Amino acid sequence: MSQERSQTDLKKPGVFSRLFWQLSAIFLFVLVLFAAIVLYISVQAARSYSEEVNQKLNRELASNMLGVIQPLVAKDSLNKAALGDIMHSMMVINPSVEVYILNPDGKILSYVAPDKVVKLENVSLDPIQKFLTDNSKGIVMGDDPRNPGESKIFSATRIIEDNKLIGYIYIVLASQEYASASHTVLGSYILGISIRSMIVILLIAAMTGLIAFWFLTKKLNNITKGILAFRSGHYDARIDVQDKSELDRIGLVFNEMADTIEKNIEELKGVDNLRKELISNVSHDLRTPVASIQGYAETLLLKQGKLKKEDEKKYLETIVKSSERLKKLVFELFELSKLETNQIKPDFEPLVIGELVSDIAAKFRILSQKKGVSINTILSKDLPMVEADISLLERALQNLIDNAIKFCNDGDTINIEVNMKDVEKVQVRISDSGQGIKNEDIPHIFDRYYKSHEYADSTGLGLAIVKKIMELHHSDIKVVSQYGKGTTFSFNLPVAQIA
Repeated sequence: MSQERSQTDLKKPGVFSRLFWQLSAIFLFVLVLFAAIVLYISVQAARSYSEEVNQKLNRELASNMLGVIQPLVAKDSLNKAALGDIMHSMMVINPSVEVYILNPDGKILSYVAPDKVVKLENVSLDPIQKFLTDNSKGIVMGDDPRNPGESKIFSATRIIEDNKLIGYIYIVLASQEYASASHTVLGSYILGISIRSMIVILLIAAMTGLIAFWFLTKKLNNITKGILAFRSGHYDARIDVQDKSELDRIGLVFNEMADTIEKNIEELKGVDNLRKELISNVSHDLRTPVASIQGYAETLLLKQGKLKKEDEKKYLETIVKSSERLKKLVFELFELSKLETNQIKPDFEPLVIGELVSDIAAKFRILSQKKGVSINTILSKDLPMVEADISLLERALQNLIDNAIKFCNDGDTINIEVNMKDVEKVQVRISDSGQGIKNEDIPHIFDRYYKSHEYADSTGLGLAIVKKIMELHHSDIKVVSQYGKGTTFSFNLPVAQIA
């Protein structure tokens, strides 16, 4: 089921992906919303502009009427008939205005308005005072006596008699009917222009945005395709990166991650192969000593009391020897396994190499003397301290000396030399005068389980362990040998930097 799903996911994506349509829909919605907002603002701005222009053009209209109206307005009386005739005549000339006569408190004393529908008795004086005192370019809106709560543009002036304020002329510049018709015409005109403009802008923006989204989603499709291919098991799949944009950075990060994962997978495969090889070799190498121990033990049980003392001793010695070989083999197998899987981390510290070599040589002299082999240490004067893991270095020296003893005979000599290679390195050499190594065997002596024909009883792991230890010390183990004359192993250690 999962394989079918992977195959479905890996199908080549279409020219336009689902992500492209989703982004496009969101983009177009935002564009339409933006267009609606712009249209609304445009119409409102046009209306405000029209009202501002109308008010400025008619700013002095009330002042111009003052000379005609003032004689008809007295302190104690108001000639409403004559005033009405004048204001009617004015509205005939300019039907868009409404004329109101106010007392000093803003009360409407007389008016001329269409349909004679006036709902307010008083007009707020604050806008009138602002209009008369503020010469700024802004719009001043006043009360609309016919529509309480609404505001209109107006013109106003004071009526003064004997230096005393007796009232105001208040002219609404756009009557309800005129304003309605004007707004309708102006709104339709501005709306038409705005709609045509916005259609052009929307088309250009939409085409540009859709093309940009197509390129964007195309890169995302490539990234998705690479990830799906990697998920399905194609660990060599990588994302083609062409430039250094943000999306390409995602591709770069994925490629680096894929390289790391692929490397880890290869390491895991190597560990798995090592595990399989280890099991195979363990089962093979352990079979001989286990069979030997079992065979001699069964013989002792079957012939208990019937064997000669010397035979019993010989069988028991064989069992002990096979047990020791089995113990050593298991120990070296696990030691090499931990070294090869990097489970052992070296703990580097300054140490006196001369003392370590002398101590190890002293431990092996008892074993070498039984075989008639002498061990000599040759240490240069004033040797500096070296940087190494003391336990791992001790293990490597033990393996090299033990290996030298195996290939030496009575009368042979083993020399352990420590001297300065240069100002930064100390050289350690283990030389023997033993039987040496054949030329065809030299390239393989550090391989796991490699045994020379002359010493088939070896585990074949000692030198492999030495090589791994030297690699942890960032050093190479070198060998020079001449068959029949002896062998020399050498390696270098860094001089310790002591503050």
